[in-house]
Amino acid sequence: MRIYLRGLATSWRLFGPSRNFVFFVFVILAFMILRILSSFFLFLDYIFFPRFQKVEVKRPVFIIGHPRSGTTFVHHLFTGTDEMAAFKAWHILCPSLTARKLIRPLIRYLASKGLTVLVPEETGHKIDLDQVEEEEMLFLHIHDTQFVIIATPLGFDDDDYREIRFHDLQPRRRRIKSAMFLKSCFQRHIYYTKKTQIFAQTHFSTHRIKTLLEVFPDARFIYLHRRPDETLPSFFSLNYYTLDALWGLHRFTSEQILRYYRYQYEASLDLYRYFYSLWHTNGIDKNKVLIIPYEKLREDLPAVFENIIDFTGIEPGDRLRRAVKEQAKKQRGYRRRHNVKALEDFGIDEKSIKRDFSFMFEKDPFSIRQA
Repeated sequence: MRIYLRGLATSWRLFGPSRNFVFFVFVILAFMILRILSSFFLFLDYIFFPRFQKVEVKRPVFIIGHPRSGTTFVHHLFTGTDEMAAFKAWHILCPSLTARKLIRPLIRYLASKGLTVLVPEETGHKIDLDQVEEEEMLFLHIHDTQFVIIATPLGFDDDDYREIRFHDLQPRRRRIKSAMFLKSCFQRHIYYTKKTQIFAQTHFSTHRIKTLLEVFPDARFIYLHRRPDETLPSFFSLNYYTLDALWGLHRFTSEQILRYYRYQYEASLDLYRYFYSLWHTNGIDKNKVLIIPYEKLREDLPAVFENIIDFTGIEPGDRLRRAVKEQAKKQRGYRRRHNVKALEDFGIDEKSIKRDFSFMFEKDPFSIRQA
């Protein structure tokens, strides 16, 4: 309830007594109703599908790193042949097995009519109910992910919401409870799909890597490494077009939008710095983390694929191997379909990035065992 009250208070500070405030009141009420329904159906799973609790989650793979570092590419590559227990967007919206029984006919109908696109590809990240989506969004059900800040008026608030960003620094009871919720979603989905390998895209969970290792001690992490002067313009542009498609940026003033991106800039800095610090202080078991440079991913996909296979222990099928070969042929001719705005459009300049992210501009910032 606290997060909803903060959302209402923030909307009031942003808009005062106006139609925009009323609009976001309805948005917040819709989220509240969805949260109540989700909790209710998750509870029903213990009655109607109790056996999911016995499912083991073995050697899950988590893709982490800053958004626009190649995380989505790797995720889609490994899950595109339907060999993994991958979550489609509607699975994420309905993690409950009971709810899926009721919703699946509707999804099939919408898919047959071509009505499953929620966010168009032109934004930079297409979201389609019937296509694989990033598992980080599962944390939206418990309001413990940066998506809560990025995609709502809370992102325009003066509060930095560090308790949502720095999961490993949360009180142990809260952070373990959050990771256990994720585990229960994995158990349900393995039970539902009859596939055992979890290959999850959770870039914001770079901040919860230590917690995930407590709950999943045999987990493996793939960190996609790309320089911030390349990721930030693309990531901020993605946010811009997605927010505009969802809520309409005309509702916000130029000052509010620039403040939003200042907060996102600081969150990006924190994410890069957190993993960098963990790596150089031996805060994590380096044997459980594979760092893949973005350039290597673009230039030698087959070698990266084999490195991931060796590191994770995944046994790829023939379809996946063929998909990798086909994708490698397409790499050179790839052209992005969305426009990337200039950093200056977000009130940021390259000089500031070079200064604030100086640790990421070292010749080899991780001294890594490269892919």
